[in-house]
Amino acid sequence: MEDPKQLIEEGRFEELAQEDHPLWRGLALLELKRWPQAARAFEDAPDAGQSGTMLELSGAAHWLAGERDLALERWTAALDAAYEGPASPLKAPALLVYAGTRMSDERFVLRGTRLLRKGWRPKIQRIWPGPVAGYLLGEVEEKIFLEEGYSSPDLEARRFAAAHFWVALRRPEEARQHYQAAVEAEGASVLEVEHHLAHGELG
Repeated sequence: MEDPKQLIEEGRFEELAQEDHPLWRGLALLELKRWPQAARAFEDAPDAGQSGTMLELSGAAHWLAGERDLALERWTAALDAAYEGPASPLKAPALLVYAGTRMSDERFVLRGTRLLRKGWRPKIQRIWPGPVAGYLLGEVEEKIFLEEGYSSPDLEARRFAAAHFWVALRRPEEARQHYQAAVEAEGASVLEVEHHLAHGELG
């Protein structure tokens, strides 16, 4: 099997769907819109229930499959899961804000916002995805959120896709153009749960 990152860069998702590693296989299946298979790939991973990333992505697969209760179950579980970076745990509360907004269920919006507020620190703004929390809390200006990027091409592709997704959520009147930007970013943006949710919004 070739380098999975190379396959992503070249859009060779059918090949990537044969990958042994559950993360890469699941991401490929999300891109191919095979939602139930994607959810299984993420959930069959070793320690999937303790990995915030795997829970976020399996939640997205269920959400895209129309299984919103299962999606919320996974995203809620991600609140207590393990993450690698200091800002990464802020993504799960943000996903509750997204779900609550799309379902018009204020309970999830309030819970997600409360947890974002609890985890927010100004210094987190420099570490992705910290700016997502800052933006949703009104602590980071939209222009800065959209335009202030990173020198690493991979991280920048991920940041660009995710930032446009969250601006779309906050600006329904301009949502389509921002969701479009979130899916057009190529390569490493596939690693961001927002990239896949934006595909669903456009679909």
